Amino acid sequence: MGSDGYQVKAGMTGQARQLDDAGRDMDAISSAVKARMSYSYDDAGGEDAAAALNAFVKAWEAEAKTLASALHELGGKVQLAKKTYHGTDGLVKTHADSVTVGGTSSLTDTSTQGGRTSVLSSY
Repeated sequence: MGSDGYQVKAGMTGQARQLDDAGRDMDAISSAVKARMSYSYDDAGGEDAAAALNAFVKAWEAEAKTLASALHELGGKVQLAKKTYHGTDGLVKTHADSVTVGGTSSLTDTSTQGGRTSVLSSY
């Protein structure tokens, strides 16, 4: 964790986990709001105030459920995208390895070009 209190999570797995964690937080908020869904005259200071407060709490609980569901869904989609890209990366490597360059049956040395490391060197 950095000195500013933030932690960087690289990669799509970290992002998917953060979305799912946020969804669980919204689930907890929804449960907490639902626990107090009925306010009485004494709680709110009047029938009109109690009715308005009860309607507000009900709407908040529904919104929290919607947000939680959306966050869980997004987390799952990010995880699926990660798996898809991982599989595609393997196919790219396979196809790149089969390219004939200058009479060889594999890619030429791509570890450094112009003093910098090539992105292809990780394959």
